[in-house]
Amino acid sequence: MTDIIVFHTAWMAKYDGDRASLSAGGFKFAAENGYGHEMLNFRDIDGTFYGYVPPTGNLHLEKHFDVPRQAEKLEGATVVWTAPHPEQGGRAVVGVWRNATVYREVQYPKGKLARRRMIGGEAASYLCTAKADDCVLLEPDARPIFVRPGQPRNGQSWPGQQKVFYPKPGSPALKLLNRILKNVNPQQTSKSERSASKSKAGRSGWQADVERRRKIEEAAVLAVGSKLERLGFSIESVEKENLGYDLVATRNEEILHIEVKGRSGSDVSAELTVNEFDCLKNYQRQRNPNAHYRIAIVTDALNKPIINEFVMVRGQKSQWYTLDGRWRLNFEERMAARLTSVSNLEVPNEQG
Repeated sequence: MTDIIVFHTAWMAKYDGDRASLSAGGFKFAAENGYGHEMLNFRDIDGTFYGYVPPTGNLHLEKHFDVPRQAEKLEGATVVWTAPHPEQGGRAVVGVWRNATVYREVQYPKGKLARRRMIGGEAASYLCTAKADDCVLLEPDARPIFVRPGQPRNGQSWPGQQKVFYPKPGSPALKLLNRILKNVNPQQTSKSERSASKSKAGRSGWQADVERRRKIEEAAVLAVGSKLERLGFSIESVEKENLGYDLVATRNEEILHIEVKGRSGSDVSAELTVNEFDCLKNYQRQRNPNAHYRIAIVTDALNKPIINEFVMVRGQKSQWYTLDGRWRLNFEERMAARLTSVSNLEVPNEQG
């Protein structure tokens, strides 16, 4: 059986030096400095990735794997990278390295390698390496939850606060990891489905044609549902139930409530009904850990749908972002009124 080791770092979309999506979570250095060495974990340097793990001390590899005492490295391992999910909390699997080399001690790059791993004015160290072809970085919205928030241990081995975790043979944690790993393969790409989406002035997607609006909304819901199914979710449509959202998506213990908005143009904007906005505000207040509300704005819905999915990022009150950190929703509340008609005809007095 392949040796598996889990490394826990901060959340990012790409890990190639772009700090736009950095969510520091509980990582003190990243929170205080706005960057971390893990930002380079998926930077391809001459066909090789170099992985950083927040300070953990030397790894006692011989305690967990079949290697000699004081072994300097473990070869052929599977490294599972996890990070705090900015919306759901817990730990999400962000990527997998196969056939990796894990070192007992931190490695410090020199020369050309050091120059290509510069960040924050210093060369980023590393604790493991792997060939780029053996590594998979999962899309931000395709990252399955490995450890739920408040995961009960029940005497079992689950990771706590430690940055390095060794799943024990036969444990529920290892069984779950193996199920997740079956769905991760080198053919998966890290190219974002929505990376080409740009907001352009003068291309509003609002449609006065009622029938066309209906087709746009149907196409948008179909696009979102199909995408989530590809990510392993089961989909239920609740559009006609007036709940404040259109779809319910479930995957293992993850539950998503998704309000879908379709646009014919490229403008990433939408309007919420009173009921939908009340649902969103109720979610913000209660923060139900078992169901997460999302807003999916689908642009160019009738031609080449681009899905822009917004979540409420944990720790940032009322801030809604895409999971790659590129877009933030701005809310503009408007007053509304209910109109009803009353008779304006005078009723003649009946006199007997």
